[in-house]
Amino acid sequence: MYKDIIISLDIMQKEVYDKFMSFSHLQFKPADEIWNYYPKTGAGNYNPKTMFNEAPIAETFLLLDYLKNKNIKPVFWYNSSLFIYNNDLYSIKGAKDIVKIDLKDTLFVSLREAWSHPFFSILEQILEQNSGKLAKPNKSTMINNGCMNKFFALNELFKKREEFIGDFILPYNIKQNEIEVFLEFIKEKIGSKIVLKYDCIQEGKGVIFKDINKTDSFEQIKEILKFNKIKGKEVLITPAYEIQREYRCYFTNNINGKNVFSIKQRVNSDQIDVFEKENIQIYKNISVKWHEVKYNSDIFKFGEKLTKEMLEFMSYDTGCLEFAQTNDNKIVFFEVNQMAGPLPFEGEDTLNMTKYYFSIFDEMFK
Repeated sequence: MYKDIIISLDIMQKEVYDKFMSFSHLQFKPADEIWNYYPKTGAGNYNPKTMFNEAPIAETFLLLDYLKNKNIKPVFWYNSSLFIYNNDLYSIKGAKDIVKIDLKDTLFVSLREAWSHPFFSILEQILEQNSGKLAKPNKSTMINNGCMNKFFALNELFKKREEFIGDFILPYNIKQNEIEVFLEFIKEKIGSKIVLKYDCIQEGKGVIFKDINKTDSFEQIKEILKFNKIKGKEVLITPAYEIQREYRCYFTNNINGKNVFSIKQRVNSDQIDVFEKENIQIYKNISVKWHEVKYNSDIFKFGEKLTKEMLEFMSYDTGCLEFAQTNDNKIVFFEVNQMAGPLPFEGEDTLNMTKYYFSIFDEMFK
């Protein structure tokens, strides 16, 4: 059993951290009370003066609720100055004092940090030497560039491409004087209406719709593909599908087995021509409506079944798996958002989202 838990909140921007601290009265409160301060999807009940809508705040308070019966007092670290000297961890306090941190039986936790910096790979070994543990959802993000790597998921599911992914084009080192012939190939194979997706970009961003037949598209696509060989500028090209239903499935795949706790469906406004926009941010620039999928309904069972089938080929231990059912009933996988915002609906869905987070914590604390 761990005797100390360090909860790193470095993922929070300063204003979010300050807001978290202003709600300190929610520490160790039960989940149903915590959710009262988080807006319910579609309810229109958000009051910025008395509530918060930042998912990391809700997740941290839920973690404290999970911890309250474990007889372990957590310590919050925010913007801490740390360094490793050989086999020990040190912190600089007040720009003058250097303190050695006792890591004996310590659990070092974060919910959203990628921890891809080599510092954390060494820290993990030091913690294990001291009977401690480095814990976070989806530890694989330490090596796959964080929670927003679309190509990591594509690579894992590629062996089932025809069943779950469909057509895609992945360019590498396409030269600027080759764009014209390249676009002709794209039109022939997947059609003129396409989606270009940047890798490692926050979900909903870096998604660009283009109609190759439009006169201004050539120069725009040429600019997008300008650095397609460079790390961080990779582009995935897919058809722009006509979508019947889009599924957002919250799952865990851990010591509790494969479980889907909640499914939401997204409907984008059809009043906006996405092909006219340079960069679609679906949560800001497109009107989005969310629909609750009732637990154990036929639609829920359909989404649950497909999610579990895809997870057979993927290494994620938690996340929000997003896929669509097209108008011609094809299944098209989009991505795994490894720590998606909860979007809780009032009632049963809120209870299920609590179960979802507690299942994540079970894996972290095993």
